[in-house]
Amino acid sequence: MKKYFFLTLILLLALPMAAQDPQHPDRSKKKRPEITELVNDLSVQQKRKIETITRDSKERTEALRRQQRAVRDSIRSYMDLEGDQTQALYPLFEREAELQAAVSREMYATKLRIDEVLTSEQRATLRAANKARKH
Repeated sequence: MKKYFFLTLILLLALPMAAQDPQHPDRSKKKRPEITELVNDLSVQQKRKIETITRDSKERTEALRRQQRAVRDSIRSYMDLEGDQTQALYPLFEREAELQAAVSREMYATKLRIDEVLTSEQRATLRAANKARKH
């Protein structure tokens, strides 16, 4: 349990630092390219399906992130208090981890839904574009 506590604490302390890339200070302001911008040969039907999938996923992900922010705010409040706040903090750490896992699952489920819409060639084009964008 101690190991989990310290790993969670390190994660919470590292998140603000990870969000700011010294080489790209305005990284959070960059708009991530849409799949429809990365794969050129999409049909109108494919574009509509992908737009629906991404819109629905964005709504679900934003709801999870709002919950996550609320939990993190609670964690910060308890961290500022004097004395042992273990009873309150440990369940909050668990909840924050559950929400992060839910965000990751949602992102993966969205990827799978989009993969169903794309042809194998389009998936290869998307992977190559994403790889090039990351490097």
